Amino acid sequence: MDLQDLLIDDTASIEQNTTENTITIKAGDSSKRLSDVLKDFPDNCYVDKKITGCGGSTLVLRNAVNYVLLVPYLNLLHSKEKDNKDIVDLISIYGEKKGDKFIKDYLANGSSPKKIICTYDSLNRLLELDEFDPKQFKLLVDEAHTLVNLGSFKASTCEYVLQNYSLFGAYVFLTATPTKRDYFPNMIGHLPLCTIKWDNVKEVKFNLQRIDKGIGLNKALFGLCYDYLMGKTEGNCHVFYNSVNEISDVILKLKEIKNKQGEPVFNPNDIRIICAEDNQTKLHKKLGKGWGDIAKITSPAVKVNFMTASAFEGADIYDEEGQTYVVINGVRDSTKLDFHVVLPQVVGRLRDSKRNEYINILVGNLPEAANFTLQQWIAHVNKKLSESKDLLNDLNTSKLSETTKKKLRKVALEDKYTFADKAGNLYISDVALKSELQSYEALQATYVVREVKGAEIDATGYSASFKDLLTDESKHEPFAHVPVGIAKFLNDSSQCFTETMKEYCEARDKENEFLYELVDVKDNDYRKFYDKLGHEKIKALRYRRSSIEREYGQEVSLDDSELMIRALLNYKIDDVISKAEIKTRIQEVYKELSIEKLAKATHIEEWYDVKATKLDRIYPAFKIVGFK
Repeated sequence: MDLQDLLIDDTASIEQNTTENTITIKAGDSSKRLSDVLKDFPDNCYVDKKITGCGGSTLVLRNAVNYVLLVPYLNLLHSKEKDNKDIVDLISIYGEKKGDKFIKDYLANGSSPKKIICTYDSLNRLLELDEFDPKQFKLLVDEAHTLVNLGSFKASTCEYVLQNYSLFGAYVFLTATPTKRDYFPNMIGHLPLCTIKWDNVKEVKFNLQRIDKGIGLNKALFGLCYDYLMGKTEGNCHVFYNSVNEISDVILKLKEIKNKQGEPVFNPNDIRIICAEDNQTKLHKKLGKGWGDIAKITSPAVKVNFMTASAFEGADIYDEEGQTYVVINGVRDSTKLDFHVVLPQVVGRLRDSKRNEYINILVGNLPEAANFTLQQWIAHVNKKLSESKDLLNDLNTSKLSETTKKKLRKVALEDKYTFADKAGNLYISDVALKSELQSYEALQATYVVREVKGAEIDATGYSASFKDLLTDESKHEPFAHVPVGIAKFLNDSSQCFTETMKEYCEARDKENEFLYELVDVKDNDYRKFYDKLGHEKIKALRYRRSSIEREYGQEVSLDDSELMIRALLNYKIDDVISKAEIKTRIQEVYKELSIEKLAKATHIEEWYDVKATKLDRIYPAFKIVGFK
């Protein structure tokens, strides 16, 4: 293949360095698509395209070459289907529901070029068909970094891809995740590294926020989502969080906020979950239908969008008003993936967002690699690998009881480096060390995105490596807060009375019925205090519960005694009583009720509407004209 024949843009260039085993494509302006620059990728190479959204898969699906596009995740497959609907005659292979007849019919129908999108774990199904000749196709392995990112995909599936890619007439491994040749799997380590260089890229600006111990990521995430759903924050939030369990916990808290009719305040249609479909039963059980429905990556963006790693890699998400949030918790939910490693896949994932170059990262537990130098990290990983191997050796060679073996096997499967093959046999991944080195490398990387027309210009955020952001507190920019006031109260916290009382009073003053009724539904004390004392008196008491309850108690007690005083005085409308007699009678009532207070005739005005007059035209008196 003459590499120069691949170019269709006169301003672009392509160079090969056989000594270094590299190819460099200078593509020009980042606003261009790869299909504006190239007819096809060079054969038999590993391509680092540097930025997401530049149209790598579109190039191979719409050019004149027979292609099998191999993708790791079903959501990515559906995204590519939607992007090319009514444009390309293609078929998709995944699962086993359709059978194989549609594949055979497509291969035999005489159309050209042939385009097949296939998931990693369905490649064997395609290769086993007699009607399919891989030599007649070029293979593109999309999101190729998943082949080395430990735990990002089924190890046995990745091994099958690596063992069979060379059956095709030509092949390309494609990624936007920075990958050093040293970290390539052994079976593709000989391939040239093809790097695509772009002009006019924008450095990604990160806002990183550490969550202190004891506060909790989920509380901060609840506060973030609450602000979007309540309209306090403009736009839509896209939360990339690799834990279905944690995501569902946050949604459950949002669902539990009820109005006075006992119905959820928020609309489940404003919350979207995108994750692997095998989580559907679990989500429905926990959240119910509607709230726990898994959406497709191709569905329209809503106010709050949650996505796990299996959902977003390589997929196109369109939302001009979208803002990106990445949650790095260090907690692994049915995966062994360090989430910061897939950060390059999140960067630029919102294709047309006005804020595509701004990424907010919420960090709970630090990635383990952040605490080491490179040499320390290598030594640490090798030590862990040795321990993993020792455990497997004990399982395979020691004379242990079946009960002990069962316990040890469970421990082994929880180990980061240990996997089970299809037969159930345990083994240590041969890419373990390379994966961990890639994990370390991801901490050092900085990232760029394509320029988006109309994107906002903002001075906030820092262009720095993830490790620099983690270790330099001057670069930490809070953007999410743990719930405060009413939001904290609605999140079932009891340690927020002062904040909630203040916000409740302000809502009552502004007649914000929607907000203050959320509080009334859960606790009527706030209404009771406001109705009796009013905002000014509550404010003077500094919104403190103990002070407010004491004052309220006195007011209620006073109300009760006022009724008793009026009953004992027993004055009627139009009664005229001298002030001297009123003073004497009030003092008698005070004494009877054990009220230590010196009576005055004017105290009558606390219980009755009166009018000053004269009794017998001589003695100062009051006439009863109404009741208080």
